[in-house]
Amino acid sequence: MKLRLRSVLTAVALSTVPFMPGCGDSHGMPMPPGSPTPPGTANAYILPNAVALGDTAFGDEPIVIFKGERLHWVNADTVAHDVVADSPAATDFQRTDELRPGGGDQSFIMTKLGTTRIHCSIHPNMTGTLIVREP
Repeated sequence: MKLRLRSVLTAVALSTVPFMPGCGDSHGMPMPPGSPTPPGTANAYILPNAVALGDTAFGDEPIVIFKGERLHWVNADTVAHDVVADSPAATDFQRTDELRPGGGDQSFIMTKLGTTRIHCSIHPNMTGTLIVREP
């Protein structure tokens, strides 16, 4: 059964965003009054068997993240991958390091609006789209 990436991202993003800003960080530690609220996190997965999935290796819909959120790439496949922006000036995401199999990850806080196609430089048939938009 293949899950739609938007559903996975929404469910994960909602589960990682603190519900009471200013009450603590993601580890339950108290935050001083007036501290900025940590950014929400949206997990974007490289799906299992991604090489065979080609243009749906990053899900079957564009990856949409809001400006100011943390984009957390996670490799759920059994082989190494990376993620590279085709238009690195379009957003402030340019590329990940090589993400190890079975959970390698890397995060970026997205601050620039835009859209770019993405791909894995190790497996160029793996493609997708990243959109950063206003909340």
